Amino acid sequence: MASSPMPALPKPLRSGLSRLVLALAAGIGLVMAGPGAAHASQTVEVPAPSTSVVSLSAYFHGAIVPRTYDPDPSAYYGDRRCLLKYHEYLPTEGCGGFRLDVTLHNVRNSPGYQAGLGSTDYRFRASADTARTFRCVRQDGGSDRKDDVVVRTVGTALAPVYFYAESGYILHQFREFPDSDYGPQFYLNFPPEQINCPAGTKASQYGLKVTNLTVAIDDDNVFGRTAWVHPGALYA
Repeated sequence: MASSPMPALPKPLRSGLSRLVLALAAGIGLVMAGPGAAHASQTVEVPAPSTSVVSLSAYFHGAIVPRTYDPDPSAYYGDRRCLLKYHEYLPTEGCGGFRLDVTLHNVRNSPGYQAGLGSTDYRFRASADTARTFRCVRQDGGSDRKDDVVVRTVGTALAPVYFYAESGYILHQFREFPDSDYGPQFYLNFPPEQINCPAGTKASQYGLKVTNLTVAIDDDNVFGRTAWVHPGALYA
């Protein structure tokens, strides 16, 4: 006996569901990858401050939030590692963190750039306030909010990615490739934390919040003595 085909959804309902799925995907921007790692991405625009003609776009990405939090502060390999190998510039699976790629705009309109000057400051810097929420998860997947632990940092310095935050390299890119914009790159690999959970539960990082994201340079020629600040929250 042939089975009856499933009735098609009404067109308005189909389109509504499609819009809902797309909206959720765009709004969350979150992809699970690997054992308990959450990757999120978001781009924010920061206008030029009064000390500079340069604005920027900051791409927050590559965030790792260890769902099972059991970091090994001495490990270079594995899901619990917190140490970076030579020429690695990224958050680790065990300790978590994020990456930040900055694109500078309007640099070529700077009087100092047009005069062919170099920067008087060697490197761009970046910092942020962070808040990491940890939960103590039972075997059934549940947790008690009273056991939550929030670890906060203020003005934490992000590390530069290789030489990509050096002002001389960035100006070279602008002059060598005139059709694109460029900027510094940074990352943050958190130190391990001691999370004391009740017996029968295991620590899990529930989320990461980044605020007061700041990119700065003290340059007298091209970029200005400038700090670009995005106060709003970025989440992973």
